[in-house]
Amino acid sequence: LIHENTCAVIMETVQGEGGIYPAEEGFLKGVRALCDEHDMLLILDEIQCGMGRTGSMFAWQQYGVKPDVMTVAKALGNGVPVGAFLASGKAASAMVPGDHGTTYGGNPLVTAAACAVLSIFEERGIVEHVNLVGGYLWEKLEELAAQFDCITGHRGRGLMQGLEFQMPVGPIVQKALLEEKLVLISAGSNIIRFVPPLIIEREHVDEMVRRLTAVLE
Repeated sequence: LIHENTCAVIMETVQGEGGIYPAEEGFLKGVRALCDEHDMLLILDEIQCGMGRTGSMFAWQQYGVKPDVMTVAKALGNGVPVGAFLASGKAASAMVPGDHGTTYGGNPLVTAAACAVLSIFEERGIVEHVNLVGGYLWEKLEELAAQFDCITGHRGRGLMQGLEFQMPVGPIVQKALLEEKLVLISAGSNIIRFVPPLIIEREHVDEMVRRLTAVLE
């Protein structure tokens, strides 16, 4: 698909809505090499998988591949609406102050919120915590996958994981789980997505598994 007018490739490092698919290392490195070969930018969407979600501050750090541009949002403001993009190298020099205007860009309230969030990440060791609890979540979901034949796959990283089912999960997440006072979301038609708050503890994982097990049984 690359031709003389192709300027960039944009992709999620770990697909969220697409089904919780982490990019394979060889694939991401291959895309980086193609971008370098054809003088294109690599733009990585880390809105869902960034900010510590996968066990590193940004998912691309686990691949040894650096994007030219990265998008972030959601967890950057911890509930305060904010979005941002970061650029390096030639992409960083493509704009100077005044080139890019947006009505709420650089809003003092949200930038203060983002600054506070970054401080809390450092003070509370959020990324290290994600690795600990994310590993525990992985173990528990592996146990569920072994217990129930209706579960056909398990994938993800850190606190961004998914269980793939052999049937649509809409009735499970929209009715049965809510009756158990458990809120989970789907990704596609047959995947239950696990993207809990980054501050959850092991006992919260245990409680979730107990309620999910009751529904699956």
